[in-house]
Amino acid sequence: MEFKRLMRTIRYATIFNSVKRGKYVKKKKIFGSVGDDVRLPFMILPYRCENIYLHNNIEIASGVKLIPHDAIHGVFNKMPDQDYEYKEYIAKIEIFDNVFIGANATILGGVSIGPNAIIGAGAVVNKDVPPNSIVGGVPAKVIGSFDDLMDKRKLYTEQ
Repeated sequence: MEFKRLMRTIRYATIFNSVKRGKYVKKKKIFGSVGDDVRLPFMILPYRCENIYLHNNIEIASGVKLIPHDAIHGVFNKMPDQDYEYKEYIAKIEIFDNVFIGANATILGGVSIGPNAIIGAGAVVNKDVPPNSIVGGVPAKVIGSFDDLMDKRKLYTEQ
C-alpha cells in the first residue's frame, strides 16, 4: 500500500461516525467526487479510489468492497514468451442518488448504480444497476423495486 493511502486509511479509521467519514473523504477529495449525505463504513480505502464517484444520500454498509480495477495484467505480463505489456484495467464506479449498498457487497469497476437502488447484502455487482431497482445475488440481478419496498416499509411503520 502506498504511503499516502496508508496514512489516509489510518486517519479515516480514527473517525467513528459514518457521516463524518463521508465528510472527510469529500473534504480531502479522496474519491473522484462525493456528494452530500454520504455515509461510509470503516474500510481500507480502495485502491484507485479517485475512480469512484458518489452522488447524494448514499449509505454503504460494513464490509462493502468498491473495486475499480483488476490485477490480471500481472498474470498476463508474466506468461512465457510474452512480447506485449498489458496495462492495469481501471474503470469508473458511479453511484447515483438515494442508494443503499448492503453488507459485504462487492461493486466492480465499470459499474453504474442508478438512482433509488438497493444492493442486497453479499451481492457481486458486475454490470449496471437500473434506477429504482433492488438487486441481489452472485452475480447481482434485479429482484425487486425500490418503490415497492418503500411502500411496504411505510405500511409497516404505520402499524
